[in-house]
Amino acid sequence: MFKKLSSAVSSLTGSPAPELPPTHRGPARAQAYTQLAKELHDASVPVDTSDCAACNLPCPVGNDQGNGSAGTVVDAGQVWDGQSYEEYVLHHYGDLGHLPDGFEQDWESDLAGSGSAPRGRLVDEESGLAHKLHKYVSTLSLPDDNGSKPKGKPKVEDYVKPATDISAPSLPPPSSYSSSLISQSDDPEDQTVLVFPDWKVVHEVENTIEGAESLYSHVLRAGLGRAGERLQGDAREGTGRLSSWVMPYRAVVLLCSHKRRDKRCHIAAPLLRSALITCLAKHGITVDETGGSLCNLDGRSLEDLEGTEEERKEHVEKQRKNIEGVDGGSGGEVGIFNINHLGGHRYAGVMLILFPSGAYLSYGRVSPQEIPRVVEETILKGKVVPGLLRSAAGVSRGAVSTGPGFLGW
Repeated sequence: MFKKLSSAVSSLTGSPAPELPPTHRGPARAQAYTQLAKELHDASVPVDTSDCAACNLPCPVGNDQGNGSAGTVVDAGQVWDGQSYEEYVLHHYGDLGHLPDGFEQDWESDLAGSGSAPRGRLVDEESGLAHKLHKYVSTLSLPDDNGSKPKGKPKVEDYVKPATDISAPSLPPPSSYSSSLISQSDDPEDQTVLVFPDWKVVHEVENTIEGAESLYSHVLRAGLGRAGERLQGDAREGTGRLSSWVMPYRAVVLLCSHKRRDKRCHIAAPLLRSALITCLAKHGITVDETGGSLCNLDGRSLEDLEGTEEERKEHVEKQRKNIEGVDGGSGGEVGIFNINHLGGHRYAGVMLILFPSGAYLSYGRVSPQEIPRVVEETILKGKVVPGLLRSAAGVSRGAVSTGPGFLGW
C-alpha cells in the first residue's frame, strides 16, 4: 500500500518542466502547482489550493476555487490577507532566511549510507543500531523492494484506514534512519527508536545484533499491531527489556542534513529548522529537538500492558487520540530531528513529515520562505502543499470523513 500510494502521488508531482522558473513563486509555477492540486484532489488527497491565488488561468466551471475567472492575489479567496505571499510571510513571521545567533548548525555524526527513495537511506556506520538492524533483517525471507518505478500513472487505491493491519507477505523490510535524537534510555549504552507509522517510541534497545533481533521480533515484525508484543517473566530480561510508549508529538519532522553526502542539505537543514521553530511558536506549538519529551512518559509501557489484543489496541488508540493538537489547530508539540541522507540532491532542502494518523509526506525543494505553508496547511490543517511534494502515503481519504485533512483516521 505504501509503495503504490507513494508512487501514485509522486507520479503527479514529478520534476517540473525545465522552462519553469527556479523559485516556487510566479505564474508559471502557480499554473503547474494548481494543476497538481486538481489531480491530487481528484485522487481524494486533501490539498492546499493557495497556488490558485497566483494563477492567471481561468478556473473550470464548477471548480470550488472560483467561478471561471482567473485567480489573483487580491480576489482569489484572500488566502494571504490580500497580500503577496512574500509580504504575508514577512508580516506574520519576519525574515526567515537567516539563523539566530548561536543556533546549532550540525549534529554529532558522520554518516555515509544511501538507498532507494522514498523508503529511506540506510547508513554504513557499523557501530550504529540502524546498521545492525539492517544486517539482521537481511537474513530474513522478506519481500524484496528494489525501488523500481512503475510505468505510467498507477491508480490510487481506495481509502484504507491507516490503522488497518497489513499481512506479512505484503511488507518489505523496514526503513532505517540514524538521527540527531538523543537516546532517553535508562542505560546510556542502549538506544531509543521511533517507530512509524505505529507512532511509538521504544527505549532500552540494546545496540547489538541481538538487540536488533529483539526489536524486530517484538516491535517491527508484521502482524504485531500497534501495541506490539506483551512481554512477561523471563522474556523481560536481557534484550527483552524493551519499553515502548505512544509518542506525545502531534507531528514529527525529519530533516535531511548530512554534510558528508550533500553540502546543500547541510546548509538547508538549519535554516529550515529555525524557520519551523519560529512559525510553530506563532501557533502555540512547542518543539522538541533532542527527544527530551520522550523521557518519563506516564503509565505502563506497552510491553507491560495487560488485556486482550483488542483491549491493548484500544488503549493505544485512546492515547493517540488524546495527543494535544492531534486533530489540527494550535497547541501541542512537534518533534524535529536531523537524519542521515535521504537522496535526491536536486531536491534540497528535503524533509519527511509524519503524523499519528499514519500519514507520511516527503517534501523537497523546501526553502525557509515555504515553511509557513508547511506549518499552516500541512501541520495545522492536514493538507498537501503540491509544489513541495515528492511522495506520500496514508493521505488519500476517499469519501470517508476522517476529520481535518489527513490528520484524522
